Amino acid sequence: MKYTDTKGKNEESSEEVVKDKNSEAEVTEKLGGILKAEYSDAKDFVDQIGYERAEATNYYLGKKPGAESSLQSEYISTDVRDSVLFMLPSIMRTFFGTKKVVEFVPHSKEDIPIAKQQTDYINYIVQEKNPGFHVLYDAFKDALVRKTGYVKAYWDDSITASTHSYSDLTPEAYMALVMDENVEVVEESATMESITVVDQMTGEEITQETPVSYDLTIRRIKPKDQVVIESVPPEEVLISRSARDIHTSPYVAHRMIKTVSDLVAMGYDREEMEQYAGSGNSLDDDTFLEEEARSPVDTLTYPDVSDPGQKNVLYVENYLFFDLDGDGIAERIRVCTCGNGLNIVNVSPWDELPITMFSPDPEPHTSVGSCPADYLMPIQAAKSQIMRDTLDSLGHAIFPRMSIVEGQVNIDDVLNTDIGQPIRVRAPGMVQSFTTPFVGKEAFPVLGYLDEAKENRTGVSKASAGLNADALQSSTKSAVAATISASQGRIELICRHFAEGGLKDLFKLINNLVVKNQDKEDIFRLNNEFVAVDPRYWDSDKDIVVNVAISKNSDEERMQVLAMVAGKQEQILQTLGPQNPLVSLQQYANTLTRIIELAGFKDATSFVNDQIPPMPPQQPGQDTDPATLLAQAEIQKAEAETQRVMVEAQRDVVDAETDRMKIIMEDDLKRDTEEAKIRLKALELEAKYGAQLNIAEINALMERDREVLRQIAKTQAGGLFNTNGSGR
Repeated sequence: MKYTDTKGKNEESSEEVVKDKNSEAEVTEKLGGILKAEYSDAKDFVDQIGYERAEATNYYLGKKPGAESSLQSEYISTDVRDSVLFMLPSIMRTFFGTKKVVEFVPHSKEDIPIAKQQTDYINYIVQEKNPGFHVLYDAFKDALVRKTGYVKAYWDDSITASTHSYSDLTPEAYMALVMDENVEVVEESATMESITVVDQMTGEEITQETPVSYDLTIRRIKPKDQVVIESVPPEEVLISRSARDIHTSPYVAHRMIKTVSDLVAMGYDREEMEQYAGSGNSLDDDTFLEEEARSPVDTLTYPDVSDPGQKNVLYVENYLFFDLDGDGIAERIRVCTCGNGLNIVNVSPWDELPITMFSPDPEPHTSVGSCPADYLMPIQAAKSQIMRDTLDSLGHAIFPRMSIVEGQVNIDDVLNTDIGQPIRVRAPGMVQSFTTPFVGKEAFPVLGYLDEAKENRTGVSKASAGLNADALQSSTKSAVAATISASQGRIELICRHFAEGGLKDLFKLINNLVVKNQDKEDIFRLNNEFVAVDPRYWDSDKDIVVNVAISKNSDEERMQVLAMVAGKQEQILQTLGPQNPLVSLQQYANTLTRIIELAGFKDATSFVNDQIPPMPPQQPGQDTDPATLLAQAEIQKAEAETQRVMVEAQRDVVDAETDRMKIIMEDDLKRDTEEAKIRLKALELEAKYGAQLNIAEINALMERDREVLRQIAKTQAGGLFNTNGSGR
């Protein structure tokens, strides 16, 4: 066993923390006794819950309740799965509908840039460097089905190694590779070439061998040095029976199965780990029951392996309070054990639990509450039984039982239920059927009652899904909104429990891990730009706000309110200017950003900048008195009104000119039509009577009347306005 001080890291060796008054042997003996007692009690408590978790898992997967007889219908209702799958999209959209899941709140005006940097970087760690969506999805699903969901966050300083081979490298490329501090040369060879050079001292020509290319095999070693978050199966977490919540629990443990190779990679001695392998190193039968329930196969087995490095070892991280340094005050420590005998292999002080818990319905004064599956399993069992009886009744009605005279009937024919198949009998009346009435219609009201009970217990209803067309079409808008809001109330409460419980704790844990362990500047991409951060200067005690988009109002209603607010902001900015005392450009940008996010776009910066540069300082002598600003606003308003009148006048001029041109064009068309008729009539008269008509004179008369009409239309249109374009 070794005693280490991790200072927030996983296994970073440091100076011995045990004082002289407590020898290592005495501490180990005392700590081992306390550890075994706490582990045994917590294991018994969690294993009792494990039976309920395994049962809920089987109900969710549609494996239970099973039929009581092989002759009965095997129908199983899936109410647990249907309700959980209905809840999950709303829950995930609530937390991941915006780009920032959480925000860090500044304590002062000077903290605003750092708080924004923390917000961006921690969200980047969760959603980009880790599969945050999938991790939280697993935790939420565990919580809805199995009472609790767990997420573990820790600093991973393990080493990754990869081997690469290169050929025909130039000397420059060769030097660049071997000079890398993360590169270890495994094998190398050089191609030499003879060249002649002149000795600077003697002036003689010297022939020497010089490498011109290299063949190189390297091993690139790179530490991960990052925060890792992962979902933990509920059966792997042990918690004290007396705990009121996971943070104040006197004992918490994470038990897991690791291979000897995994433990060696973590820094443990190989021979010691092989000693603990192969001696009943598996989770107990109760825990195995939960794992087997989740498996898609009926029986889950693990084959024996011959490779010593791949043998399993029970590895437990125990977190408890113990006076390790002998000052009379118990501090939280981490004790790592191997094997079912809880053999202590590492002891170190620890600041905070690396595990956060999500509970959809926490019970006051206890650590483990309830979940929707607990409320739905009795309903699923009842509906399954009713549907089985209904289907059996239908089967009896379609295929009634037969009474036969023994020896007078072919039994195979009677048992053959294929349509149209004959029954061979020795005499008439040897076969008679017993008519069984179908009683399924009496079961339908009971099924409706059970569906209503399900809606009341979970909030999952057709109204909230928008599927009950009859109810929605026969109700007013406000009644529909009230129905949907009431049905979503339970889901919103679950989201709030997740937000205020596990999610806040998770992001605070991640922030603390980054502050304690990241000892250099990092560069990450934000809004298609590369941003540098240095967490060493962050305040780890900042408050956290979770962006939980839940309320009784829908997204459409919130967008309408925000659109109205944006309109008022625009009016104020146009009237009083960007330096008015009511609304700033930054506040207006925030409103637009929120509208874009509610519309479903995560990256609002594609449409509007989220940060507005500061306005230039006000010029000396410029009056900032509110009365003066209002007076200036009134002047601007009057000028705007004058401009509006002028614009309308110009529009009237255009309209009048348009009307004039319309009149002229219509007159031209009419006159052209009449002129064609006159020419045609003149030709007819000449042909009929031989008279010669003066067509030119008639045309001149028509053109004269056309020009007179144009002058009149122009005069009437121009008289509406003054020469400067303003109205009379």
